[in-house]
Amino acid sequence: MRFEVYDVDDRNNLNNLKKQELIGTAEFMLHEVIRAKDQILRLPLSDKGKSAGTLKLHAEEVKEKLSSDIAHLTIECNGSTVSYPMLYRLFRSDGGSFFPVYQSEASRSTNGNILWHQVKIPAASLFRDDQSRQLRIELYEYSSKGSHKPVDAKDFQFSAVLDGFKLGTRFGTVVFKNVSVEKRASFLEYLFGGCQISLAIAIDFTGSNGDPDVPGSLHSMNMAKNQYIQAIRAIGETLQEYDSDKNIPVFGFGAKIPGIASTSHCFALNGNIFAPEVHTIDGVLNVYNKNMGKLQFSGPTNFAEIIRYFGDFAYWHVSNGLVFNYFVLLMITDGLITDMENTIDEIVRCSGLPMSIIITGVGDANFHDMDRLDSDTQPLFSKKLGKYAVRDIVQFVSFNKFAGNAQELARQTLAELPKQLVDYMTAMKIPSNAPIGMPSGPSFYTLKQNEFIGRFMNTGTVSYTHLRAHETGRNLVCRLLLEKKKKKKK
Repeated sequence: MRFEVYDVDDRNNLNNLKKQELIGTAEFMLHEVIRAKDQILRLPLSDKGKSAGTLKLHAEEVKEKLSSDIAHLTIECNGSTVSYPMLYRLFRSDGGSFFPVYQSEASRSTNGNILWHQVKIPAASLFRDDQSRQLRIELYEYSSKGSHKPVDAKDFQFSAVLDGFKLGTRFGTVVFKNVSVEKRASFLEYLFGGCQISLAIAIDFTGSNGDPDVPGSLHSMNMAKNQYIQAIRAIGETLQEYDSDKNIPVFGFGAKIPGIASTSHCFALNGNIFAPEVHTIDGVLNVYNKNMGKLQFSGPTNFAEIIRYFGDFAYWHVSNGLVFNYFVLLMITDGLITDMENTIDEIVRCSGLPMSIIITGVGDANFHDMDRLDSDTQPLFSKKLGKYAVRDIVQFVSFNKFAGNAQELARQTLAELPKQLVDYMTAMKIPSNAPIGMPSGPSFYTLKQNEFIGRFMNTGTVSYTHLRAHETGRNLVCRLLLEKKKKKKK
């Protein structure tokens, strides 16, 4: 953003800046004032290199009164005599017309009562900022073909819907139960309160990307044609501004690293698993360009190990009471996942942790299965764990869909992150202001090599194969996945 400060010389032509005297200008990024102490930012004004004073900015979030709140209610129809399934729809009045807000599932009468699931609706969608706004409930006879038949409708106001509130209809009495409005802090309120967001990046080095020296490779040495670089910069430069220290762990997967014969699905791109972090997105691009030529592109495209690694780190923070931290894993890939079920298992396991996974697809592959992970309409289910994800933590965006428009790519990719963070903090009942004296969590740098080796002094002669983060007891340690050398039989 850019501010220009003028001395008014011609009050009759205020909109004509050429008739006013420019005092000075100041430029800044929006995140600077959001992250500033007390959201106050002081900027030097200058004109042609000369100092022209100081500009003081104070940021304050302007939002609808109930934009982050959630309305809870359960609806029943008692005394029903119908035998066919019924559903209902809720409508909100705006400008003399009614607009649909919610449609329930179909349910049959049991002992004369029709019971529907509890509803959670954003308060801004249901009644905006006015609980006295006119609402409407319409009852329908369910049809498997989708052409549900309306049977009755009643108007009411949310402010009148207290527990036990009733509406008489032709097919029974509609009863509202468990009605409440859940107050929720916004994404910016958590940032203002000191919530720390940490970014990590994982890059796909599978063979399907193509040899970097061959034209058309997604890892092209021609930086202008390299979609990985474009995606890292477009998305990463936005995310890094909410990372408190801008130290970003960078990992790769799907390649053979020097000294290792098998394909690695989780390795530090800088070669140091004890300290995989680099500083800022420029550091990410530097380590990418420096080390890409040392890798042997391989396959298959497995996500599970990277997600498990990152989930372990997030879990360590939770288990040690570091609740005001949130983690974002940006995965950039060119193809379909080959370990889909294992990936789903890990996403479901991590869905209760303070983390989000952003997947960006580059190239022209069919990314249809990615929509399965980006479970906006139906929660993921893990057959292995036998449970559903407790919340949606994945966002997928195809790079080609927004190629050439970095701003729109970043906006679409990060669209769900604020809601995912707020959903987690709200579910865990974590307030938007950090408790006084709350400790900050360790970075990956705290995984010291001497501490690590000390835990494995009694392992005997081994050959190094791989490293990953693993939570053991109350301490986060790196665990060697070691392969003992087999003694040859005489």
